[in-house]
Amino acid sequence: MVTKTHLLTVILALLMLCGAVCASAESKVDTLKNEIQDTRQTVKHQKKELLKLTREERSMFGELAAIEDRISDVEKDLFQQEDDLAGIMEDEKAAKTDQRVLEDELDEIVTRLKLMLARIWPVHSRKLENRFGSLDNWKQADRNFVWLASLYKDTKTELDKAEKKADEINANLEVQKDLRLKVEAKLAEINGTKDSLLKDKLSLLSGIKSIRALKISREQELKGLLETINKLNYKLKILTSKKIANFKRSLPRPCAGDIKIRFNPSAKPPVRGIGIKTNGNVDVKSIFWGKVVHNDTLRGFGRVVIIYHGYNYYSLYAYLAESFVKTGQEVEKDEIIGKTGYYPKLKDTGLYFELRFHQKPVNPQKWLARD
Repeated sequence: MVTKTHLLTVILALLMLCGAVCASAESKVDTLKNEIQDTRQTVKHQKKELLKLTREERSMFGELAAIEDRISDVEKDLFQQEDDLAGIMEDEKAAKTDQRVLEDELDEIVTRLKLMLARIWPVHSRKLENRFGSLDNWKQADRNFVWLASLYKDTKTELDKAEKKADEINANLEVQKDLRLKVEAKLAEINGTKDSLLKDKLSLLSGIKSIRALKISREQELKGLLETINKLNYKLKILTSKKIANFKRSLPRPCAGDIKIRFNPSAKPPVRGIGIKTNGNVDVKSIFWGKVVHNDTLRGFGRVVIIYHGYNYYSLYAYLAESFVKTGQEVEKDEIIGKTGYYPKLKDTGLYFELRFHQKPVNPQKWLARD
């Protein structure tokens, strides 16, 4: 018959395997820590890049604001110049209208003058032929000549006025033309400045758009990196927080039933675990997260499952009728790993359960939660 000492020998043989698993877990923790550190370094670099892009974007926005202010000033000048040009064109139009009126008046004067000359000329011609006629009619001739001279004088005066006015209008039109040319040149200059500013503005907007797209890309990358860190931290937390030592006096019972055999390492033979009597074949559950390091039959103890919980803690489940796990399988807390079988010492169905730290058994009742 296999004794408890024999079972202990088997367990001790498995401790080497548990140590390897422990080393593997510690290696995973170290790997995760290194990954987190590397990712944090990348995040730090990405934040610097984002800060640099943000500063560059702000600088561009400052330049853009300055350009927009200049464009606003240029547009004000442009509107003023356009108003000036419109006024000059109105003046030019009015001057042309006045010129046409004066030209019409001049045409009327010339027409009247022609009519007057047409009527006077025969009389004048006869006077010349008659060498001013008879002396006895001199008074009449004198009156005719005085009247004719007065008419010439008045006509000449009006003609001079019309010509002077026409000269003034033509000069004014030349001034208006010069002013209009200057305004048009100024408009072209202002429009050129405006077009140049708009080109600079579009260039800045394009640059800002590119920087913003790059920022969005960097922010998404940063978000992904932070999510990665969170996931890695979560995994690390799982690995480091799943310390069975932190759950002392709160671990669930491995199965439902009454404790009939209690922990007593001083007894002869020593009792290194507890015996639980069950009502038939009930579910046996893992008391904590861990990895199955043994799953096989052991003469005198039925099927035995040993689960390593990290940090040199492991639990043992004996007298199983069947098991639902495989060696190397990771199990969750409260995961069903098998069914209770016949427990010879109890002469009934039950479970023999041990909890060990390093190579020493510990009292399971101080670790399990009370009902």
